[in-house]
Amino acid sequence: MREDARFKWQSEPAKPPAAWAGNVRPGFLVFLVFALSLSACGLEERFRRFLQGAPDNTRVLRVGEAAYSRAELDSFFDSRLNEFRDPANADSVMSGLLESFIEEKLLLSEAERRNVQPDRAALNAMMAEVSSSALEEQGADAKRAFQLERSIADSLKMQRYIQEYLLKGVEVTNEECEAYYNQHLSEFVRGDVVHVREILVDDLVLAQRILAMLKAGRNRNFAELARLHSKAATAAAGGDMGRFERGDLPEEFEKIIFGLTPGSVSKIVRTRYGYHTFLLEEKIRGHQEKFYEAKDRIREKLLLERQREVIAREVDSLMKRIPVEIYRENLGFNYVGTRFASPGEND
Repeated sequence: MREDARFKWQSEPAKPPAAWAGNVRPGFLVFLVFALSLSACGLEERFRRFLQGAPDNTRVLRVGEAAYSRAELDSFFDSRLNEFRDPANADSVMSGLLESFIEEKLLLSEAERRNVQPDRAALNAMMAEVSSSALEEQGADAKRAFQLERSIADSLKMQRYIQEYLLKGVEVTNEECEAYYNQHLSEFVRGDVVHVREILVDDLVLAQRILAMLKAGRNRNFAELARLHSKAATAAAGGDMGRFERGDLPEEFEKIIFGLTPGSVSKIVRTRYGYHTFLLEEKIRGHQEKFYEAKDRIREKLLLERQREVIAREVDSLMKRIPVEIYRENLGFNYVGTRFASPGEND
């Protein structure tokens, strides 16, 4: 639903039904999104961070025969912690990311065992996205540029291994989608939708005068008055805020707007932004979605769940035959996970 930008921070974000959450470890979601949509990342910014400063080559991890440094782990963290603002849970968050990092390296190890090669055209295209000025700006030498290319090549190996080996043939049939729909009908009930216009002014007297003009014009002049008087971002569009479901709007607005009948205008509502008047353009009553309306969403959900399960099984299998060692004293945080042992912990 489209909504006025002023309201986005005031309302709770929409939450998917509990049945859609799945039972897969959180790390797999982080990994799967990264692995299947690598090209969608902000590559140049990631590469800038990779090239900044002298690398810390302290060993923090061994997966099979491959050792990984603090610099490599920090680079992985940096690309995923941009919006992290909860120091109290830092150890827990970084422990989860460390486990995701290990999962990736287990899959990389298997990709290399199978001699999977990166897509050369994709590798060249990604390296081309790093402008020469970005490399020169950071003073990158040939060794760092080589490390950067190897890092991207490793990611592409994993991507290719996952897509062309692990997930090859993984699909969801129309019959499976329809069965899910019939078994979860309550998930596909759409709530009421309202189409709303607004006029926002600073002065109560002006708001009252506008309300009187609306009544005189039987509300047909709402868009014109919004363009003339409203200070909201929607003014140029005749006050058109768009369509909303319950939960999209602040509670004080929702109670008033959803109580209106199509074509009617609200009373004046005072907030810290000023004085609001709303027009309900239309109300679409809640209804049970038809299967054809929900089919694509169901397929996407079931396919993602199936892909996660395949990757989870593969990682669990790899964990049984590829040794993993974590050097806790070199991490820079307290690893609170239990999935992977440090040296000597399994003795």
